[in-house]
Amino acid sequence: MRFKCVSRFCNSMLSESAFLDIHKCHSGATKFRLHGEGVYYTAEEKKDGKASASVLQVERFNNFYNSNPAYSRLNCVNSLFCAWESSCMQPAAIFNPSTKEVRLLPNPNEGKCWNTFSLGFELEENKYKVLWTTYHPRERHTKYWVFTLGIDISWRDTQNIFPCIPYSMPSVCTNGVIYQFAMADYISIVAFDVKSEKIENIALWDAIEFVYYYQLIEVKGKLGVIDYRQWVRRYFDLWILEKAPKREWERHIIGVPSKRNTTEPRFASFFDGEIVFVVNSGDLCCLCYDFTRKSWRESKIKGPPKKNDIKGIYSYAESLVPFGGDEVENVEQEVHNIFLKQFMNMVDKSNLAQRELQSKLTELESMMMEKRAKDMKLQAIIMELQAKVDADQFASYRPS
Repeated sequence: MRFKCVSRFCNSMLSESAFLDIHKCHSGATKFRLHGEGVYYTAEEKKDGKASASVLQVERFNNFYNSNPAYSRLNCVNSLFCAWESSCMQPAAIFNPSTKEVRLLPNPNEGKCWNTFSLGFELEENKYKVLWTTYHPRERHTKYWVFTLGIDISWRDTQNIFPCIPYSMPSVCTNGVIYQFAMADYISIVAFDVKSEKIENIALWDAIEFVYYYQLIEVKGKLGVIDYRQWVRRYFDLWILEKAPKREWERHIIGVPSKRNTTEPRFASFFDGEIVFVVNSGDLCCLCYDFTRKSWRESKIKGPPKKNDIKGIYSYAESLVPFGGDEVENVEQEVHNIFLKQFMNMVDKSNLAQRELQSKLTELESMMMEKRAKDMKLQAIIMELQAKVDADQFASYRPS
C-alpha cells in the first residue's frame, strides 16, 4: 500500500500482469483465512519447522459495518474474497486480505428475494465477475445477474431464468466456470460460464437427500464434491467431475486420521495440492491432505478465542490482484458514501415532515382567523340587534 502511494507510475505498475506474476511466485508461505462467529482471522504457517500456525485477528474487514455483524458467506478466487449475507439487503463485498482493500458492490434492487453471490474468474479475458443469483418464490424461478469488476457500474441481467432454488452455500470457480448447488426436481449443480454467461445444469452421480453434508471444491482445476457423511467412520468421499473422454463422476475414498475423526470438519479448500480442513476436536487445528502423495499433515492453530466457533477455512497466497477501474477502492469512502446517502434521506424526510407540519400550522391559523372573523361578525350582529331592541324599548317608553 505504501508503494502505491509513491507515484502514479508505481501505482500503475502494481496492475501489470507481469509484476503480479512475479509477486505471486515470491509471495511466500501459505496463508489461511478463518471465518469465526461474527469475526475473521488470518493465519500464516510458520517456516521454523514447527507444525503450528500463528493467528492474527483482522480488524479492517470486520468493522466496516459497525451496526451489522460480519458477513456469514464467503467464497475465494485467486486470493480475492467475495463476502455476502443471504438474509439481508446489504451489498456484497469484494476484499483482498493482502492489500486490505475492500470494494462494496452495488446494492441489490430486486426487492425482497433470496440472494446468493459468487466470484468468478475468466483467464482468457483476465476478468473477474460476480454472479448474483436471485430466487423469486412467487414465480418459482431463479434469475442471474452479473457485475464485472473494473467495467460495470451496475448489475447486468444475463437473461438467464432457471426453474430451481439456489442453496446459500459457498460456490466454487474453476477453469472459468462457477458451480452452485441448486434444487429443481432433484439436487444438482448449476454451472455458469463466466465468459459466455450461459447456464448449464449438471446431474450428480446419484440422488442425494441433504445437500448440507456435501461441499463443492476445486481440485487441480477440476470440480470436486466432498461427502462428509462417513467422516466419523474414518473416511470421506471425494467425487471429481472428469470431462474426458466423457463427462462422469470419479469417486475417491480418503481415510481420515483416527484422532481427528470425532468431529466433522468445517469448510475445506484446495490450495497448492492440498485439501485443507479445520477441525475442532478439543483443540483447533488444520488438517491438510496432499492429494498427490495421499498423505496427511496437521497444523495447530493458536490465537483465536477459545469460545469462538470457527465456521470455515480458506487457504491462499498473498496477492496484489487489483479490483480494476478507477472506482472507489477503499472501504472508508464506500461506507462514507452509504451513510451520507442515508443521512441525506433522513434529512429529506425530516424536511418533508417539517414542511407538512408547517402547512398544517398555516391551515390551522387560517381556520382560526376565519373563526375570529365569524365571531367578530356575529358579535357585530348581536350588538346591532341589541341596539335595535334598546331603541324600540326607548321609543315605546311613555312616562305616566
